[in-house]
Amino acid sequence: MKILKSLLIMLSLSSVAYSQNYWLPQPSPVNKELRKCLFVDSLYGWAIGDSGTVIRTTNGGNNWTVQNSGVFSFELRDLSFPDRNNGWIVCVDSMQKTLVLRTTNSGTSWAGSYFPETSMIFNAIYFRNNLTGYITGYSGRVYKTTDGGSHWSECGYDTTGCFYFIPKNDIFFINDQTGYTVGGVLDFQGVAMKTTTAGANWFAQCIAAEPLNQVIYRGGNNVYLMGGDYDLGSILAVTTNLGSNWVYDTTGCFGNATGFSFRTSSEVWAALNFNRSMAVNLNAMVPGSLWQCIPDPNNIAVNDVHFINSTKGWAFGSGGAILKYNEAMISVGGEHNNLPIRAILHQNYPNPFNPQTIIRYELRSSSEVKIVVYDLTGKEVYTFNEGEKQPGKYSVTLNSSDFASSVYYYQLTTSGVTITKKMVLLK
Repeated sequence: MKILKSLLIMLSLSSVAYSQNYWLPQPSPVNKELRKCLFVDSLYGWAIGDSGTVIRTTNGGNNWTVQNSGVFSFELRDLSFPDRNNGWIVCVDSMQKTLVLRTTNSGTSWAGSYFPETSMIFNAIYFRNNLTGYITGYSGRVYKTTDGGSHWSECGYDTTGCFYFIPKNDIFFINDQTGYTVGGVLDFQGVAMKTTTAGANWFAQCIAAEPLNQVIYRGGNNVYLMGGDYDLGSILAVTTNLGSNWVYDTTGCFGNATGFSFRTSSEVWAALNFNRSMAVNLNAMVPGSLWQCIPDPNNIAVNDVHFINSTKGWAFGSGGAILKYNEAMISVGGEHNNLPIRAILHQNYPNPFNPQTIIRYELRSSSEVKIVVYDLTGKEVYTFNEGEKQPGKYSVTLNSSDFASSVYYYQLTTSGVTITKKMVLLK
């Protein structure tokens, strides 16, 4: 009950921002949860979810039709289409066995085969072409096929690095040789594994505080990761040297980033799942830059988001929800007409801390300001009543001499903006 209470309280402390119509609900042919989406080009796309649900568009999302997966009681976890016709879906049955579905006709029909190792539960799949593919999941192990999935062999691992047998949530290759798979364990570690040998061997790096859910490659040496959990909120990690090192940061938006997509080279949207909101960044996910938290329409929990181009984007979520990006929110120059930026709450420093830490915030307009510190049960343990503040940069110092070692949350409340972040006291 205590854990449940904490979760409910933290949900109420989430970053609530602005009721702009950035996303517009669209007609949906299904009412089951939609969890993952994929577009292979500007016209063909798929979304999958609970109860064997598969829907497809052939006109860029204007219309969606239901496809018969043949597995009506299965949870569909991930999908991969290297082209319009050939695709794979990984799903799990009620006995926790993994079934891999394959289509060669754009999903008109699907054929399934159980993964030969029945103790393995997989939830991420990726095919570079019609023959070469990779699969991974809860065991953290990676398997490769070179015959379209008829046979699979386990990859090798460099055991000198980080924890490598940790559950993985996504896998992606940027070329024939170099690929990444990411995952982690709640309240323990976020991990990325990289291969430069076409999957023959993988090396793991511990790079985040919580699990990572998706990999995106944007060309050059830039790779982007996002994830999160139920208390810290959404997180990101970025590399500009193909993963030789990573820079980790939090968005300041509550929720778990289960999917994200670039609208432009600088603007990024992340679906925050249970928090029923999205996080948006206008600075190409540069660590330390501002993320804004935008509520989803109709209280929809969005699980995945994908932009086909700078004007056309789609999001998918609870109850079969399909959302279309509102093109009216974009100016002639391709930027948002009125995306509000009112306040910024920075990560406390140092963190972890003992006994003092500094909490910094910024205001873009005059506002009444209050900062409240909560413990894990949601009890208020300290309050900074800052009063009326003019636009500018400010800071407060928290003295925790009377606090016990634990995780705490600090919440900034201004006129129209509430932002919550996590900090750790270690004595």
